[in-house]
Amino acid sequence: MDRVFFKRKRSNETKYAEACSSSTVGSRSVNDNNLKKNIDSHLQTSTFEPHFKKKKVSARRYNEDYLKYGFIKCEKPFENDRPQCVICNNILANESLKPSKLKRHLETQHAELTDKPLEYFQRKKKDVKLSTQFLSCSTPVSEKALLSSYLVAYRVAKEKMAHTAAEKIILPACLDMVRTIFDDKSADKLKSIPSDNTISLRIRTIAEHLETMLITRLQSGIDFAIQLDESPDTGSGMTLLVYVRYAWQGDFVEDFLCCLNLTSHRSGLDIFTELEKCIVGQYKLNWKHCKGITSDGTANITGKHSRVIKKLLEVTNNSAAWNHCFIHREALASREMPQNLMRVLRNAVKVVNFIKGSSLNSRLLETFCSEIGANYTHLLYHTKVRWLSQGKILSRVYDLRSEIHVFLTEKKSHLATVFEDDIWVTKLAYLTDIFGILNELSLKLQGKNSDIFQHVERIQGFHKTLLLWQARLKSSRPSYYMFPRFLQHIEENIINENILEEIKLEVLLHLTSLSQTFNHFFPEEKFETLKENCWVKDPFAFRNPESIIELNLVPEEENELLQLSSSYALKNDYETLSLSAFWIKIKEDFPLLSRKSVLLLLPFTTTSLCELGFSVLTQLKTNGPNGAAGLRVAVSTCVPDWNELVNRQAHPSVR
Repeated sequence: MDRVFFKRKRSNETKYAEACSSSTVGSRSVNDNNLKKNIDSHLQTSTFEPHFKKKKVSARRYNEDYLKYGFIKCEKPFENDRPQCVICNNILANESLKPSKLKRHLETQHAELTDKPLEYFQRKKKDVKLSTQFLSCSTPVSEKALLSSYLVAYRVAKEKMAHTAAEKIILPACLDMVRTIFDDKSADKLKSIPSDNTISLRIRTIAEHLETMLITRLQSGIDFAIQLDESPDTGSGMTLLVYVRYAWQGDFVEDFLCCLNLTSHRSGLDIFTELEKCIVGQYKLNWKHCKGITSDGTANITGKHSRVIKKLLEVTNNSAAWNHCFIHREALASREMPQNLMRVLRNAVKVVNFIKGSSLNSRLLETFCSEIGANYTHLLYHTKVRWLSQGKILSRVYDLRSEIHVFLTEKKSHLATVFEDDIWVTKLAYLTDIFGILNELSLKLQGKNSDIFQHVERIQGFHKTLLLWQARLKSSRPSYYMFPRFLQHIEENIINENILEEIKLEVLLHLTSLSQTFNHFFPEEKFETLKENCWVKDPFAFRNPESIIELNLVPEEENELLQLSSSYALKNDYETLSLSAFWIKIKEDFPLLSRKSVLLLLPFTTTSLCELGFSVLTQLKTNGPNGAAGLRVAVSTCVPDWNELVNRQAHPSVR
């Protein structure tokens, strides 16, 4: 066999030599390219085949499990079966369709996202599809321009930009980039992108589309909960915002429901009538599916004892749970303080208002702070409407106390004398610390994907912390470690022991007052339902029958809980999913426990979405004429069906 192999090899070598010689006989003007082609043709027709052929590698297939590493299947033309990162949009080779390689990309390129749950990448997947959907080569240019028009309008609304930004910034920038990278002909195609008037129309169309999507979901008979809050409008009227929470595609979804513009002199019953016209009359929703109502609790319109809330509870047959906003309760509990500390706070507010109330003073202070290299150059305004106001303004005043003192002295203001009082500055340091701590608590209560158990635990944990601090101050050797600015100030300055003792008593009195007001606004008896249903927080903590019997469940629920707590597979889901997503997922296997848990977790605990909505609405009113439509597009969690929008616009007869 070896003899035959070498004989065949020599024969091929002979043919190769003949090819070379024949290509050089005759005219010497034959160039190297012709020579190479001649040789290649002879080699391709050669009968020689090596013993060892290269093994053909089959293309790897995408698996849906790869999404947990942040990769989807690329849907661009000629890019089949190639992974695309939903974070950086990079498209990797087909050979990279291995869990180890995909995981390495996530850990090296996006290390800060390695602990993100699957739901995070699912949301990112929708964003990627948003920009690639329907942009195939077969799409007519006119439809591409129409889709681009919608996408631009969507981005403008999402970023709360002025509608003229599309015509003045986005389109010229796109023309410059396409003209530079491609050519003028390609850039000319972008000139069909509409002006700001069409942007407004597109935003209204998208808003109507999103509203229809949301109402269609709610009309399917699913349970929902609402939060509502009101705020004075720029005119003589007021604005009422309503947000909704419902279960959809495996977890809770929170979305903007409606915005009602009302006159300020209307009664609570009139406002309820307008709300009824919108929810029942226009949206055709049934109040019996409303399982939770959350408001700020003290306002004239949305308070618990107002006609609006009373009527809402009546139309739901008292099946809906009313919640007083946790953040509002925390703000109310933080208002009480001793008179001496209150005077310190009021003087600090006067300083801010003196500087911020005059544009000249504000600019002068900013210039002065910039020249001396201060960490901050301006103060923040104080307002009772927003919850984080006091902590932020006190922190800025304390950090700029030396600069403010010099500035006020030059302005010959009597407020400069407060900064010369060491006792006043020491108390300011304490107030800065305690309100900073309260701000942190408020921010934790505003976090997304939080449930009522987490909020109650944070409130109760803070209440216990207040008791601990009181015990520290009452001890023979008091400690101030919990107030870093206050501690640093008394260490860096010489303060009389008697004066320090008086300040300590005021601090202790304030902490005691805080503890009492928190206990008043968050009484233990209000959380009895949570204690009775503690199994919702962790069903796997009840593995033995004795512990389950103590929960006062009906026999069918006891049996479900026993089976659930014994499942190791479901425990893995419990550890990876949010609490709401876990109970929704197991509704088919454990219907009684799932139903009971979802109803407990569904109501809102705060009205923070309404507060965010008011801020966005104020910004939008300065940028465009359609504030309510822009608000829906800006804050909605639904993703538009671009195919439906484009088809409806391109083919008006098809509805």
